[in-house]
Amino acid sequence: MTGARFPRQVRLLDSTQFKAVFDGAEARVSLRELLVLSRANGLEHPRLGIVVGKKNCRLASSRNRIKRLIRESYRHHLDVLAGLDIIVLARRGIAELDNASISGSLAKSWTRLGKVSRTTPAASCDTPASP
Repeated sequence: MTGARFPRQVRLLDSTQFKAVFDGAEARVSLRELLVLSRANGLEHPRLGIVVGKKNCRLASSRNRIKRLIRESYRHHLDVLAGLDIIVLARRGIAELDNASISGSLAKSWTRLGKVSRTTPAASCDTPASP
């Protein structure tokens, strides 16, 4: 993938693809404003699905801004996410955050997701890991 494109092959496109990730999530990163679910896809590249509902973000311009930030951050972390189907769900209160906060949360999520998905097939990052 080159430049600022977001082609069809790197997107989750239909409800069956989304359902497969929701039902069979192997890794999960939960932050206050975001929930990131993923599962292996058997491909060389990651695929991304974004869910930003009206219930959590009322203005269309805010929803579009959040989706744009998610796509941009995803593009910068493709190497960490290879071979995964990923869904990013925005939670209540995300619209009040500034761009830098959202980008920082996403970067943290991608890093944690990359570590978790490489170590165990059915992992969760909801709670801190035990030493």
